[in-house]
Amino acid sequence: MAAGLKQIVRALICCFSAAICIPAAGHCESFSTTNLQLLYGSNFHDNYYGNNTADGKMTILTLEHFGIWSYGDHYFFIDLKSGDFLDFAGNPTANRSRIYSEWAPRISLSALNGNNLGIGILKDVFIAAQINRDGEGFRADMGGIGIDLTIPGFNLLSINGYLRKDNLNKMTWQSTTVWMVPLGPWLSFEGFIDLYGTDSNGMEIHSQPQLLFNPGKAADLGFDNLLIGLEWYYHRNRYLNSSVLQGMIKWVW
Repeated sequence: MAAGLKQIVRALICCFSAAICIPAAGHCESFSTTNLQLLYGSNFHDNYYGNNTADGKMTILTLEHFGIWSYGDHYFFIDLKSGDFLDFAGNPTANRSRIYSEWAPRISLSALNGNNLGIGILKDVFIAAQINRDGEGFRADMGGIGIDLTIPGFNLLSINGYLRKDNLNKMTWQSTTVWMVPLGPWLSFEGFIDLYGTDSNGMEIHSQPQLLFNPGKAADLGFDNLLIGLEWYYHRNRYLNSSVLQGMIKWVW
């Protein structure tokens, strides 16, 4: 038990060092991918999440990173949002910008055990965590179990189940499903869907699927790290049904 606990602590330290980009990160990560996204939409009226502007218009710059290291993987993103923001009551504010971030580290039970736990379509099992923060004081902390599945047609299918505690609700639950599906050599369909419980809003549904086109591959331009496409921002609960189609540009390295 003590040896296993040491492995978990070591993995978390390794993951944290990767997340904050100190020199140890290069040693920890055996694979990583980072991208910068620029998105624009014109129907943002989501006061629950704070994505609510006077004219509905919002521009988002997103830095996103995914890395694999010897004990598992981790994912984080930071959103920098620009618009004429309203408060939760719909009143004008002086805010022209907002920030939001998430970090989701996972520890592979196969790596801790020293044996591959995969069987059939089950690729691996993880100890999973997630930390969400914004610049206005919102916080959510989660811990649970995740699985990766090997499904024909999917480059990635990950399902995570958490116990969730945020500063708006009592202890509740959340499930997060992430997918990536290639639609031929130039197109891909990827994204996530979050489901979680609340005290009074019923079940929250939040999803941001993306349909992306690779012009460099399609026209044989000699580069394949620039993508253009659409993202659908969808958030629904008992009192809210927010839907925004955004245009986007994504640069991957």
